[in-house]
Amino acid sequence: MQRHFSSFYIPLGYKLLISYIFLVFIPIIGIGSYAYFSSVHSIEAHTRSNLEVAIKQMGNNVDYRLKDIIRSSDELYADQTLSRYLTGYHSGWEKYSIMSQYILPRLENAANLPSQEVKLSLYADNPNVSEFYYNDIENNSGGRQYSLFRSSRIQGQSWYKSLNLHYGSSVWRQVDNDMATGRISFIRPLINYDTLQLNGLIKISANMKYIFSDVDSGQLGDDSILFIVDDQNQLVFSSASNEADPARLAGSSSGSIKQPGSYMQIKQPIANMPASIVAWVPYSTLQENSEQVRTVTIWFCVTILIVLSLISLLMSQYFSRRFQKLITSLKSFKEGNFHKRMLVQGKDEFTEIGSAFNDMASTIQRLIDEVYISNLEKKETELQMLHAQMNPHFLYNTFSSISRMAKLGEIDKLHEVIRALARFYRLTLHRGEMIIPIEQELQIAESYLDIQRIKNADRIIVAYENDPQVLVYDTVKFILQPFVENALEHAWYDDEIKITIRAYREVDIICFEVEDNGLGMKDEIIEGVLDPTDKGIGYGIRNVDQRIKLQYGNEYGVCIHSSLGEGTVIRIRFPAASANG
Repeated sequence: MQRHFSSFYIPLGYKLLISYIFLVFIPIIGIGSYAYFSSVHSIEAHTRSNLEVAIKQMGNNVDYRLKDIIRSSDELYADQTLSRYLTGYHSGWEKYSIMSQYILPRLENAANLPSQEVKLSLYADNPNVSEFYYNDIENNSGGRQYSLFRSSRIQGQSWYKSLNLHYGSSVWRQVDNDMATGRISFIRPLINYDTLQLNGLIKISANMKYIFSDVDSGQLGDDSILFIVDDQNQLVFSSASNEADPARLAGSSSGSIKQPGSYMQIKQPIANMPASIVAWVPYSTLQENSEQVRTVTIWFCVTILIVLSLISLLMSQYFSRRFQKLITSLKSFKEGNFHKRMLVQGKDEFTEIGSAFNDMASTIQRLIDEVYISNLEKKETELQMLHAQMNPHFLYNTFSSISRMAKLGEIDKLHEVIRALARFYRLTLHRGEMIIPIEQELQIAESYLDIQRIKNADRIIVAYENDPQVLVYDTVKFILQPFVENALEHAWYDDEIKITIRAYREVDIICFEVEDNGLGMKDEIIEGVLDPTDKGIGYGIRNVDQRIKLQYGNEYGVCIHSSLGEGTVIRIRFPAASANG
């Protein structure tokens, strides 16, 4: 029968092309317009957010260095013995012994504690204290220095008189020649813990270029300005990038820093110092970024439109050809070739495809086959995923033990641990197989226990009660080690622990047992460990149980018998099978 088309018949290819053009142009034009206008308004907010994150990170790095210096002062501030020695009266050999054997070593330790080079000065009010200092203490020479002075040296200086120190107080300030040498000092009182009165002060001087080394305006842009101000808005430190044009940070008549009108300001307080990081970013930079975003948005939208238009044309032609082939197949089915699709007449390709609906029955068997194969592949994938999750995290602890043995010079033990670790991973990673002989699985558990016995000085007693006839059968890999590890981590409470590993056969069932004489478990803990839902505890044990059930069936798996104070027996059951039949 010949097909008769009405005068308004439109081929499928043209219909697809027209629909694709509408589906492509309308969203792209709408999204592009929105992006074009919104980018102008949002660029400043995004840029400011990024700058705030960068400056906050700078502040965190500065706080880390400040804490390092404060921690050094804590060593002296909290030392009550040092306080008593500095407030008491000593003479003769006793005075020399205290000075050389306690006071000076404590000062040296405190000066060496920070990661940076500092100059530590301790001023004591006690006139009986012997002084110790370097001849070049007032110079800006490198290296760590520590000194002990009498407070009478500084009591007449203006910076000392301006201090308002009390118990628990501290202050960051540039004193003496700190400003000339580019340093800043952390000052806190020295306390007499018998009377809680001030007995002097502690002064730690550090180089500001090191403390504020992260304060670099180059990270924010060439035209940006980055500096440090105190709580009075006075300049404390300026980025090296600003030195080329110091006039940009010229202060007002009051001495405070004044923000230019053409700059956006971002201010980040410093936690451990009464100061803030200030960044000035020119608005012109933000406008340049906005123009770049607008240009990129326009070109991107135009490019997407062109590319999607070409794709629409190609896709419409492609589907049109495919449907023409499908129509030919349906015609063949109508003529008696039942390997083809059935044909029903219509006005266009969509009608003809709809008429082929009765052919769906012929595809049911093929779909069943595909679903069956898909389920098999899914099962294999789940097995692979469960096995991959059995990650022997004890590797990290073993490396830590290796490092400790190397530091202590225990070469023989180090050699044994490394050799046992190599054997363990050679067995567990060998050829990536999931099903291995029982003999190999027992060797994996033995290698793991060898490592643990070496690490724990043979306080682990291991016994093996294995039937030699079961060694030729196969098992799911890596199901014993998690239970051995669990016994060592959670059951061990005495000086020694005994672990017994058994492998035997009961008719057609292979049984593994891991028995310990540890703490034991309560019934509710056992139920939670074997709970198949995500609410369960003991992920490693539940993982082994799921792997066995997935491989062999729900009638196999793990069961636990335990008595508090007596120990636990883990039993693993799976069918007796081997690769050789």
